[in-house]
Amino acid sequence: AAGAALALSASCVTPMDLSAAGAERVRGPIPTRIMQPAGLIFPANRPRRAALLEEGEARATAEIFYASIFERVVRPLDASAFDGEIARGSLTLQYAPADGVEVVLEPTVLFASSGFLDSFVDGFHSITGFAGGGREEFPRDRYSMYLQRDGEVAWELAEDELRFGDLPITVVSRIREEDRDGPAVAARFTIELPTGDEERGTGSGGIDAAAGVILEQSLGRFTFYGGVDGVHVDQPEAFQRAGIDVRSLFSVSGGTEYRWSDRLSLLAQAVLQMPLTRSLPFEEIDREILDLGFGFAYELSDDSTLTFSFHEDAVAASGPDLTVYTGISWRF
Repeated sequence: AAGAALALSASCVTPMDLSAAGAERVRGPIPTRIMQPAGLIFPANRPRRAALLEEGEARATAEIFYASIFERVVRPLDASAFDGEIARGSLTLQYAPADGVEVVLEPTVLFASSGFLDSFVDGFHSITGFAGGGREEFPRDRYSMYLQRDGEVAWELAEDELRFGDLPITVVSRIREEDRDGPAVAARFTIELPTGDEERGTGSGGIDAAAGVILEQSLGRFTFYGGVDGVHVDQPEAFQRAGIDVRSLFSVSGGTEYRWSDRLSLLAQAVLQMPLTRSLPFEEIDREILDLGFGFAYELSDDSTLTFSFHEDAVAASGPDLTVYTGISWRF
């Protein structure tokens, strides 16, 4: 629905003129984090620019994700139950200590509840035709978040509790700058420290690692983004006891920005994430997630930008039914 609205606006209204400075201001991509509840305890390298901050420059971004999910199957001994809503808040801090290098910290908090969006999401799926995963057949605004195999609970997220998540620390290194011969390319490496609460479902209890490559190419009003990332997981003890294997995760992303005016960009992108685990034979946990996002970035001032987006899992098997992202960034 959001994508259709953006397309209609683009076809019916002539874009505002861009100044030279406005044409160069890249405001995307959407820094998507797929809100699969059990997957939140592991690192995920989110879409970002391949162009780095200048040496000595810093940026802070206050962000909130809010997601509604219903992916639920419960058997006598095995279960993959994700029914509720999750808020994830973070303060992403970026700093360039040297030319071609960035360091990024992302402290986070998580809060899960039965929520209030079920009626809205049911209506959204009815209008757009997206699959609802059977949520319309169950009572609304209920809560259950856990994984179980052979009677052993591998993961459970506590309800109505505000808890810290694990802390990812990322180093981004420039490989090449964008020029006439090709796109900007950068590599990134992440270590996630166990600052979350493993027993309450907001941390993995171990040190996880991720690495990837990101690309960026601008053509006039358009900028195109891409990325490939992999995650190596330090298997949580509870997962080991339950016989649920989560060894490595893989994702690929691509997106487009269209600079509508000196201050406004329209954003669209897709992120394909491989299944969290194959140890439970339920599509609610062992299917890929295709996150489609549509939104905008608006410059509040020369040094601050507001980004807003809607997200939907096009596969409608393991991912959230609806996610809303809001972020405000400041450059120092």
